[in-house]
Formats: sequence, C-alpha cells, structure tokens
Amino acid sequence: MFSTVTRVTSRAGLKLGMVGGSRAALSIATARKMAKESPASGKRVVAEAGSTTYAALEARLNLNFGGHGVMEQVCTHKSFAQGRVEHNERLEWIGKRVLNLFVGEHLLATYPNLSTEALQDVQHSSFGMSSLAEIGRHFGMQAAMRWEPVSREAPAVGLTKVLGKTVQALVGAIYQRQGEAAARAFVKQHVLSRPVDVESVMQIKNPKVMLVALTRQKGMEHPVARILKETGRFTSSPVFIVGVFCGTKMVGMGFGSSLKMAEHRAAKDALLKYYAKEIKDISVTGDEPDVSLFAQDVVV
Repeated sequence: MFSTVTRVTSRAGLKLGMVGGSRAALSIATARKMAKESPASGKRVVAEAGSTTYAALEARLNLNFGGHGVMEQVCTHKSFAQGRVEHNERLEWIGKRVLNLFVGEHLLATYPNLSTEALQDVQHSSFGMSSLAEIGRHFGMQAAMRWEPVSREAPAVGLTKVLGKTVQALVGAIYQRQGEAAARAFVKQHVLSRPVDVESVMQIKNPKVMLVALTRQKGMEHPVARILKETGRFTSSPVFIVGVFCGTKMVGMGFGSSLKMAEHRAAKDALLKYYAKEIKDISVTGDEPDVSLFAQDVVV
C-alpha cells in the first residue's frame, strides 16, 4: 500500500550659537547610540536623527528623493511627538498594498502548483512583518527611525512592527515619488531576492496517500516504490534508499533505517518537487507555461 548655527553678534550670543552647533553636531551620534541601546537598560529606543542620517540612508539604498524631507517622513512613526509632525502612516498604507501586489505576482508565477492557501502561508512566513523588519535592520533604518515605544520599561516592545511598517513606508515613498517600475525593481532586489521556505508551510501528513491522489488527478501511472540501495539489512543500523517511480520516471527519493521510513520520505520528496518547483527567470506580465514536475516523458 503506497502512500541636524545660527550667526550672532554679541559674545553671549556667540557662545550660545557654539553650544547649539555642538549639540547639532552630536545629534547623529546620539541617534545611533540610542538606537543601539539594549532593551534591558530601560532607556527609550527613540532616534532623533539629523538630516545627514537620512541622506546617508538614501545613498546607501541608491535612492534619490530630491530632499523634501521624504526619507525623514518615511522614518517617522505616528507615535513620535504624539503625531504632531509629518509621519509615515499614509506612505505605509500604500506601500503595504504595493508590496502585497508585487509579492503575490511573484509567488503565483514562481510556484504555479501551490494552492492559494499555501501561497498565502508562504507570503506571510517569508514576506511578513518579521521579514520586513529584518530587511529594515539590514538597511540600517533603526538608527534613523523616530518613534515612541508604548512602554518605557520595555522600549523594545513593538520595534519589529515599527521597523516592518517603516520598510512598507519606504516602498510607498518610492512608488509615489519614482513610479511603479522603480518600486518593482526595489522590491525585486531587496525583498523578492530573499530565500523562500515552501516546505515549512506545506502540510504533508500522509505523503503516500497525497501522491497517489495527485497522480490519479493528473492521469499518471500509479506511483511505485523501488529499493535503489541498501546496506546492513540484518544489522542494528540498516540503511535503505528508495525511489518512487511513475512509469520509468523517478519522481522522488528518500532514505531511512526502514523501508517504510524510506518510502515515506521518497513520497514526500516527490510532492515537494512538484508543489515547490520554482520557475526561474519568470515574467509576471506574460502568460506562464503549464509546467509540471512529471512533464517530460509522461503525458499529463
């Protein structure tokens, strides 16, 4: 069974101007220091970044918003200054939808055999808020962010969500300022290039039964398990290598300390090869071919 100096004239004013300039010069260093402080210190994780910080961030990401305080807005959460300054909420709103569109198109074209439920799980696990926050840390956005944590006792709480929303706001800013093509290229380079773990989201409880059902649905030959290699059958640590074939085509292979385990893994391997098969060099604007793992020498 198979299955941030003001010029002054008086001495006092000059002194004051110098102090002010010193403070401005220290703003960036202070911002970076605050962003790096440990959550255990109890200090607020709020970065009051200077304009140089935003310019450096734009340069690092090869972006040019032409000033206008765009990057500062991108990095300002609505919690900062109680929302009395221009923040990134609207940019985040549009950026989230642009990201979902581009990621969705990519997944649909890359994994034509995955169900919509599995595609949704892959999008959530590989391109969700945690993944976007990781991208934000890689960009160095944490040192430029301006936000107020919910609790001073736990300043790191909510940081991942705010970082993720900041990346969404960045995509929204690129889309609004530079257009769809620029936003798509940015997402492709920095987001879609990340590895995707399809296997972790697939629910394969009984691979042998699932494989039989799949082959029947596709009008293929019934899968057959065959022993490819074995060693130590009559010892305490035997190893079996089993292949699963549909006709003459081997569709999966697995190993184990028993034939049943090897057969189970071979069936799972066949399912993963079919459902998680990637289409390389895809074009999301054109028609996608009907690709199947079992296509070449088997009529589907």
